[in-house]
Amino acid sequence: MKILKIEIPFPVFVELPPGFEQTLDALVGMVCKAYEKENPDRVMWPAGIGAKPIWREPEEPQFDSSILEISVEEREASEREINRRKQRSQ
Repeated sequence: MKILKIEIPFPVFVELPPGFEQTLDALVGMVCKAYEKENPDRVMWPAGIGAKPIWREPEEPQFDSSILEISVEEREASEREINRRKQRSQ
């Protein structure tokens, strides 16, 4: 199954258990590694975790601390990164 976004709206405010953010970050990292395996010339990684930014031009963003967001970035892999992956897989 291919997806673009995961959303989990809770019906009320909840307290995240200790280690939840780190575990969620690790799970997203697993998705990124699978993507890289399927696309050896690309790199994907969890780039940040925290309150969701709300943009209202031309102001600076405000942050909604009631929403936990993990941002993920993707780009072309450098030759060095491609070679490092090849060495690891041998």
